Amino acid sequence: MKIEDKKRIKDIMKHRRPEQNLPAYAAEYINTAYEYSLIHLVLNYYTMREVIEENGTQEEYLVLDKLHTLIFRTLLQEERQADEEAVKQLHAIRQDMTKQMLVLTAYTDALQIYEYVFNRIEYGITGEVFPVDTQDLADKVLRYLFREDDKMVVNSKIQMVTGQLPIRMTKNRFFDYLTATLNIYHGSDQSAVDDFVTMLKSSALLELPEGYEETCPEIREVIRMMEQADPKGLDLPAYSGLMEQFAVTTGRLTELVSDHLMIMEIVNSLYAVLLALPYETSGAAGGKTCLSMLKGLHASFLSESDIPEVVNEGFEQIEGLQEHLGEDLLQYESVLQDVRAQYKEQIKDLQLEPVYEALSRISKLLSNSLFIDLDQEEAGIQAADSAYIAKKRDELVQLLTGFFKQHPKEVNRAVMAAMFSNMPVLFNSRQEVQDYITYSLEHCGNTSELMACARLLEELMEVQ
Repeated sequence: MKIEDKKRIKDIMKHRRPEQNLPAYAAEYINTAYEYSLIHLVLNYYTMREVIEENGTQEEYLVLDKLHTLIFRTLLQEERQADEEAVKQLHAIRQDMTKQMLVLTAYTDALQIYEYVFNRIEYGITGEVFPVDTQDLADKVLRYLFREDDKMVVNSKIQMVTGQLPIRMTKNRFFDYLTATLNIYHGSDQSAVDDFVTMLKSSALLELPEGYEETCPEIREVIRMMEQADPKGLDLPAYSGLMEQFAVTTGRLTELVSDHLMIMEIVNSLYAVLLALPYETSGAAGGKTCLSMLKGLHASFLSESDIPEVVNEGFEQIEGLQEHLGEDLLQYESVLQDVRAQYKEQIKDLQLEPVYEALSRISKLLSNSLFIDLDQEEAGIQAADSAYIAKKRDELVQLLTGFFKQHPKEVNRAVMAAMFSNMPVLFNSRQEVQDYITYSLEHCGNTSELMACARLLEELMEVQ
């Protein structure tokens, strides 16, 4: 970032010369965002083209047809234009993809829950037996958890391990853990509590998203088969057939999620470019190079031909530029919300509201949250008090109680494990962790489940 731009940001925060600095800050920010977003668009568009070349078909990526048209209409004409209709179409595409991602996430959560259930009956069906020294395993897991000093790493490992350990507790004890977890959020923003509760509901299949039944019928059918299968009544052929279908389905789902994320990257980048385009004035060389690369990629998509050499040459010209622009963006973005809040009236008087609104949306689109809600208004912080926490806790307990009544204990334990793996760590000491692990392993009376847990924990520790 140029010295004068850094000084301008400091002057704005010190309320110096807002009439000059507010328009100049917005102009430099929007130019940087435009060029950065174009590079990001080209990189993801290129990656998507490689994926399709490898898979040999575009039939499954119908949404790309709409994106190809929008890219051509807005960026590849002699006169580039981001008309309101194009932005509306892109916004609608983004909303549809967000809904689809909620469904794919629910499918993933469902398959993980039933994987937990059926993994634990495998040895009871195959008849394989091997000894498990619970104390030795507990000691090994404890060493694995605490071999690093980084608290975040340790906590992440504890979450993964508790998600695999046998669940041996009453529903009321589990609800106590849930209450203690929610109490951590006392005094924080209510939206943080809401997000956490929503995530727990999703991981436990307590609320299914719109389109769950019909979005991917073949995946839903396999989940239905696992829901209806009796873990205690399966013989080896039935179990093997079910797990074979499970493996194929999870592989397919992994591909769908990966492609979905990649296309959403393209959508967000294009959206940011179109929002910045009406205000962009820099004419930077990097932007011109990206437009040339985009044209070559677009032609390659439509003709299903090899990626032209102009694209590869372009990568050499913009090498390192994304990182440089990204650093500048972080500095511009770091003060955006403060600037909008402190200078609300001046921004209105200077007729800068449209560009600052565009910058606000661009900052969301370029964030790490691919599916962030662009329409949600920035609200003032409302602290979560005891009453609010209790309300959310009761809501979860009511849903879980109903779920537990309708499902067998094997599924209920899988749901508890899934929720545990998403809860903040509640243990206050290494001894408490050790006691929980030891108790969980020693009180598992199901030999097949204990052997499965031992195998899964060993695999987890080897990977890590």
